[in-house]
Amino acid sequence: MTPHDADIYHVQTVVWTGEAAEICRAVGPDGKVVALKRLRRDIKGRRAAMRAIEHEGEMALLFDHPNIVKAYHFIPLPVPTLVMEYFPSRNLKVRILEPRGDYLLTYHTRPILLSMADSLAHVHDRNIIHMDIKPENYLLSEDGVLKLTDFAIASRPVTDWRRFIPGRRRIAGTRPYIAPETLRRRQPDHRTDIYSFGATLYEILTGRPPFISNDRDELLKMHLRQTPAYLTGYNKNLTDDINALVLLMLEKDPDRRPQSMAEVKARLEAIDLYLEEPKEVKSQEATR
Repeated sequence: MTPHDADIYHVQTVVWTGEAAEICRAVGPDGKVVALKRLRRDIKGRRAAMRAIEHEGEMALLFDHPNIVKAYHFIPLPVPTLVMEYFPSRNLKVRILEPRGDYLLTYHTRPILLSMADSLAHVHDRNIIHMDIKPENYLLSEDGVLKLTDFAIASRPVTDWRRFIPGRRRIAGTRPYIAPETLRRRQPDHRTDIYSFGATLYEILTGRPPFISNDRDELLKMHLRQTPAYLTGYNKNLTDDINALVLLMLEKDPDRRPQSMAEVKARLEAIDLYLEEPKEVKSQEATR
């Protein structure tokens, strides 16, 4: 047997179940705890689902960064399985929705935002577009370590003449964070992720995404036509500088956004987020 044989991993528990895949906590032959993302057995005959998890494995194996969930290897048979580091954590969406607020997002916002920016910059440095940047895809452990995950719909940018031709691309992404050019079925590039990153920061800093509607089609139209409200309307402690940066990332025209995540990170490092820094309590327990 080799480390690429799925049956050498002892599955302990299923920690997440999705439409086509599940993530398990497992132990390898060396005693190391890993996460297995594998196609659910009841749909293993679905070719599209198999291609999707194979694609995710191909993308995830490209990255080596402390703020990206590490992929170790991909096992194609008998059940397509991606072997990854096991990272106990909660995603940022869960933390944002915490009724009493989240200790880390409240008192350690800057290092979290910088880690988010750094991980996405690394993805772009590998010439990959994530295509689904959102709070759910950033994981944050209780000791403040952040990691980007889920490369299921990641893609390489089109750089030849085809980028000028409108296509019938499938609209990929998550509605509250999706870039206007994606909705217009234009070829995405790294600035497409920057829009979604702006929408994600908007939600972290205000507690809500830039656009909200119960009508799914209306929500997409808002991305195309509506200007987001100032963040300071929802959080009066934010500075004009962070307000301006986030709204710049949410420009409808990609040419008007920051042109790289390196630029975004540099601006985040240079500005204040808050008019008055939140005063940290002595322990996390005191906030519960």
